[in-house]
Amino acid sequence: MKIKACILIAFAAAASCTATDPETAPLASTDIPALMAEANVPGLAIATIDDCALDTVSYYGVADVETGDPVGPDTIFEGASLTKTIFSVIVNQLADEGVIDLDEPLAASFDYPRVTDQEAYAKLTPRIILEHRSGFPNWASDPLDQETWGDIAFKNPPDTDFGYSGEAYMLLQAFIEARTGKSLDDLFEERLGTIMAKSSLSAPKQNVTLAFAHDEKGAKEKGRAVKISPSAGAAYSVLTNAQDYAQFLVYLCDGAWMSDAARIEMLRPQSSTDSAQISWALGWGVQTSEEAPVYFHWGDNEQFKAFAAFNTTTRDGVVYFANAKNGLKLIEPLAEPVIGDVTPIADWLDYGRPGETAAE
Repeated sequence: MKIKACILIAFAAAASCTATDPETAPLASTDIPALMAEANVPGLAIATIDDCALDTVSYYGVADVETGDPVGPDTIFEGASLTKTIFSVIVNQLADEGVIDLDEPLAASFDYPRVTDQEAYAKLTPRIILEHRSGFPNWASDPLDQETWGDIAFKNPPDTDFGYSGEAYMLLQAFIEARTGKSLDDLFEERLGTIMAKSSLSAPKQNVTLAFAHDEKGAKEKGRAVKISPSAGAAYSVLTNAQDYAQFLVYLCDGAWMSDAARIEMLRPQSSTDSAQISWALGWGVQTSEEAPVYFHWGDNEQFKAFAAFNTTTRDGVVYFANAKNGLKLIEPLAEPVIGDVTPIADWLDYGRPGETAAE
């Protein structure tokens, strides 16, 4: 395994970097500090995977523009919806182990009082939720504020249309916790705690530092500190860094402790979207092309942004975390040198490109 450990201070006159094979690293010719400056992103951590092995881990800029603390190996970001990919692997493992059935209606053994339409609820299964065909809204409440937790109304009947939903993943989490008798925090630690040693789904681990989130100008004015969930939230709560999440991708590439049949089923495109080139597997978006599918997910907790993608044919992958609102403008210049064309993904997500303003 070759790992490049690189720390660069974006916007600074000088920078230092030590690397293994720096000239052949996939992002060697990419001026990442310049891209960050153009998008007003103060801090970024990025890792790449080569042939299903951790290849490079690089750190740029500052975790907090006021303190000037650099982003480094111990800097933790909100992973936001990248939590969904972690949760989906756990769910698919449990299905492979016979603990659950992906096509078993949740209502057969689990009551969820927030869902009042029992006829629609009777149709929900883990598969339908993982492929985002639940019919739920993305959010019906603030997951961090139980006082907002009221009834959840279906936007459309289950299993009729793609509709991205964090709320549905939280329902599936409640079902999984009831079925296993374990909290998602415990399931994460049992299955991924060693692989993602500095990561957590609620309280941060010891000996880590938390990045600060910044606004669209890269300033603290409309930024915020990391939000820590009181307990794991399957849709949003992971606190992680580039190396840990890249290790998770390596683990997934290596089989993720499940049978070949289960892994193939998890990654099989199962739900179409409003884009001919984007579909959804069980927890992952899929960009289809003539060459090879690219699996992806993104994280958006407003001022914290993240993106991950991997190609099972070339066995390459990339993940990055940014601490500013414009962080997802960097998808193409950071991902394409590693895994190839991701234009359909960037177009579908529609976060813009470096240098673009909101009006463009």
